[in-house]
Amino acid sequence: MYLPAHFEQSDPQAIAEAIAQNPLATLVTRDGEDLVADHLPLLLEGSLAAGARLIGHVAIANDVWRRAGEGARVLAVFQGPHAYVSPNWYPSKREHHRAVPTYNYVTVQINGTLHASQDPAVKRRAVEALTARMESTQPAPWKVADAPPDYLETMLAAIVAIELRIDRVQAKWKVSQNRSADDRAGVAQALVREAQPGPARQMGTLIERGLFGE
Repeated sequence: MYLPAHFEQSDPQAIAEAIAQNPLATLVTRDGEDLVADHLPLLLEGSLAAGARLIGHVAIANDVWRRAGEGARVLAVFQGPHAYVSPNWYPSKREHHRAVPTYNYVTVQINGTLHASQDPAVKRRAVEALTARMESTQPAPWKVADAPPDYLETMLAAIVAIELRIDRVQAKWKVSQNRSADDRAGVAQALVREAQPGPARQMGTLIERGLFGE
């Protein structure tokens, strides 16, 4: 990933929060000479550091788990808030017109090795952990134990647990750090004011709160 120093995010807590808030990963694996991208939610277990794990599960019919194993190198990409930025939002543009459009975004890339398990206990732990995380905002969270045992056994038989053992993390917060404080404020105000709820407004709030490293 192209990563200028002023866009690099090195705060493990900020990176872990970005993963937790945007758990749907693009998992890139190699199948012979081809690169294959799968999309699945992954949950970070423990603190973000080399040796930590991202866990998830896939359908047994999904060949991604067959590409797992010792030394199987993979890349997981998490996409956070993002938004188009118009030069019209920079106060400085009205002074000298030296401004062009750009695109702001938050992304996390994690390299590591992929491992798979068909152990029923491992699969259940993965499902329970993901369910607890995803259901945490529900008024009456659903639990795995709510499903009938025979139905649950059938569902678990149809999946494979996977884990990505982390060895490198790169994170990029391109959130107008290279602009002046006034220009950043102009971008934040425009996104918060004009954007519909979603990634663009989240980007505006991110800039507004100054949640980036410089």
